[in-house]
Amino acid sequence: MGDHDQNDQDRKGVAAWWRASPLLGLYRPALVAAGVGLLFSIVGAAAVARWEDRVNKIEFENAAETEAIVMQNGMSEYISRLVALRTLFESTNEEITRSEFETFSTRLFERHPGMLRIAWLPRVNRKERAEYEAAAITDGVSGYRIKSLQGDGFAPAPQGDEYFPIFYSTQPKTSPVYGTDYASIPERRVALERARDSDRITAIRERLYEPRESSRLPDVIVAVPVYAKGTSRETIADRRRNLAGYVVGVFDLPLLMQSIRVTTGASPAVSVNIYPPFTGRIVSMAHALPDFASSAAAPQSMRDVAQGRHWSGILRIGDADWQVRAVPAAGGSLETAYDRAVAVIIVGMLLTLSLATYLVLASRNSRRLSLANRRVLELAQTDVLTGLPNRAFFLARLDMMNSQLSVRGLPFSILMLDLDRFKNVNDSLGHSAGDALLRQVALRLKSALRATDVLARLGGDEFAIIQEADDNQRGSATELAARIAKLVAEPFLLPGHRVEIGTSIGVAIAPDHGSDQEQLLKKADLALYRSKSAGRNCFTVYEEAMSAELEARNTLEGDLRDAIALCQLEVHYQPFVDVASGGRRGFEALVRWRHPSRGLIPPDQFIALAEETGLIVPLGEFVLRRACADAAAWPSDLMVAVNLSPIQFKEAELFETICAALADSGLPPQRLEIEITESVLLERGVENHAFMERLKHIGIELALDDFGTGYSSLSYLTAFPFDKIKIDKSFIRNLTHQPRSSAIISSIVTLARGLDMSVTAEGVETAEEFERLTALGVNFAQGYLFGRPQPVDQIKFDAPVQASRRDAA
Repeated sequence: MGDHDQNDQDRKGVAAWWRASPLLGLYRPALVAAGVGLLFSIVGAAAVARWEDRVNKIEFENAAETEAIVMQNGMSEYISRLVALRTLFESTNEEITRSEFETFSTRLFERHPGMLRIAWLPRVNRKERAEYEAAAITDGVSGYRIKSLQGDGFAPAPQGDEYFPIFYSTQPKTSPVYGTDYASIPERRVALERARDSDRITAIRERLYEPRESSRLPDVIVAVPVYAKGTSRETIADRRRNLAGYVVGVFDLPLLMQSIRVTTGASPAVSVNIYPPFTGRIVSMAHALPDFASSAAAPQSMRDVAQGRHWSGILRIGDADWQVRAVPAAGGSLETAYDRAVAVIIVGMLLTLSLATYLVLASRNSRRLSLANRRVLELAQTDVLTGLPNRAFFLARLDMMNSQLSVRGLPFSILMLDLDRFKNVNDSLGHSAGDALLRQVALRLKSALRATDVLARLGGDEFAIIQEADDNQRGSATELAARIAKLVAEPFLLPGHRVEIGTSIGVAIAPDHGSDQEQLLKKADLALYRSKSAGRNCFTVYEEAMSAELEARNTLEGDLRDAIALCQLEVHYQPFVDVASGGRRGFEALVRWRHPSRGLIPPDQFIALAEETGLIVPLGEFVLRRACADAAAWPSDLMVAVNLSPIQFKEAELFETICAALADSGLPPQRLEIEITESVLLERGVENHAFMERLKHIGIELALDDFGTGYSSLSYLTAFPFDKIKIDKSFIRNLTHQPRSSAIISSIVTLARGLDMSVTAEGVETAEEFERLTALGVNFAQGYLFGRPQPVDQIKFDAPVQASRRDAA
């Protein structure tokens, strides 16, 4: 029976454990957080308390040091005024009168209440004693006698070699201090001799023998030695011999210090005590009371001060150092209150409580948060516009495919797609139409792929595809690229519009073209670039020659940059003639590149590269400036024609560049002809029209170059202010064996005459072509028949033009 009950209890205990386990698992993070939070709160509060104490100590020491400096400066000012009195005695040969001394002294210490009195102690020898006593009586000091201290009172001084009596003083003339011989008082005599021998100001702490009301502390006596004017004081013997007397000041130290603190606005957070200097009579200062205490509530004895936070310093008066001790004022701002430490532990406890509560709630919502995070990750790897995976997803999948390739050897293909003429749709129909077109393109592309393939939108009108392993990877990739090109070339129906675009595709295959992610993307981009260069709406599979071409292109680009910087470019000139007279009308400027190792490079090998890289801007400016400079030296009836690239037209400072070239060369604007291709007129029509009007306004002629090879819109001829039409050489080449070419040229000539424009035929190489063009009414002709492009120094301006088949050969 007992065993049965024991088993029941065991089963109940196990059941209770299983019921409690989920609760423990749920609240374990909160309990751990509470314990850790409490520990960190205590540690943090202790650290902050130490920091507060350290910061408070630094602030207190700085404040105490500032107070000491202020008191020292104030004391130094008092001493300097005593020194001014010495200057009064040493600056004149005549004796200073009592009234002069009193007036000067009173003004010096008029607003300095800490000065009790000032006295002049002349050096009087035995023979001069009677004379000085009589002079003082004459000045109104009745009963003046030189006296010495004997016991507790004064008596006439016994006969001696010299005396230092109080002769002048700021005290009333009835004061008993007059005549007191400082040399008869041992402590004062020692101070005077020390001042005399060192030529320094000395100070002693001593009680005055004239009792003052409510005075319980000794005062400070300061002695300043005065020497006879113009005498030497280099050695002690000189100083003893030439001493004239002393200026003596008596300071009430507590009153003086209190005055300095009030005047300078001393900090109430610092209590200052000033103790007497260490002397032979003071063996221990532990129980010494201060000569001055700024606060009666602060500790007084040095021992009491030393038991708490304090600062030690000195107050120098003459050659003696009074001891300065400073303590934080009770209840002041410099007394450490540990407010921040208390705040830290309170905030720590609150944060701990908040964190524990949060963890309890977070545990209940962990499932929902996990699902939400998964959804966020999906959105982060999805293109919002098309719903396709984005670049981040594509690169991650590509990295995974590379890993599988290295482990399992499964090949795959990358197809990079770039939509052709998408920008035209965006510009003409708006961005909303462009977005709708991108969504339709995405649907068509998905329809051409297998479920295992990856389609991603990389941005703008760029898409990318990862085609997974197949038996014939190259054949599958080319078949897919052809199918996509055909699908995208079919018309798209947008609201109110029927749009036709194309796509250029570049294909790279792993592992044939590499197994590194960066290599594959680079090679697919090279293939895509080849497709766009080949006329668009086609696909290209990467070949090793493309990398060599890219390297050669990069080398050529670097050489071209150097050529522009090193002036390796040359300008050659090809003449164009007046068909009616046969005489030269001018020259067209054509750039040539004299490469240091490849020789003379024609423009068709580097102009396109210059336009793609933006180097056409400095190159074009060089040609313009050189052509204007050369033409300025030609006969005045010859013009110079310069081509402008469409890239140059996008430069905001092009007009200023042309004007600068004309101004620097001195060429009249009427002798400059600017040739513009039709592609310039397709973009920024309003801005380009305004620019051409500015050129016309200053006298420059404008020619429409390569007419007939581009869009050849007749609206350009009426909308833009052209002076000339240049017929492309492709029409001239077929002139003698295709009647249609003659008809086209005849129509162009008729149209130009109706618009008051002249016509130039390019590429004239035979006399038969020239005769036919003459019959059709062309105004000017240009070609090998009349001369090949050549440097300016080889042109013979005085030689007549000789048209011959030999010249064109």
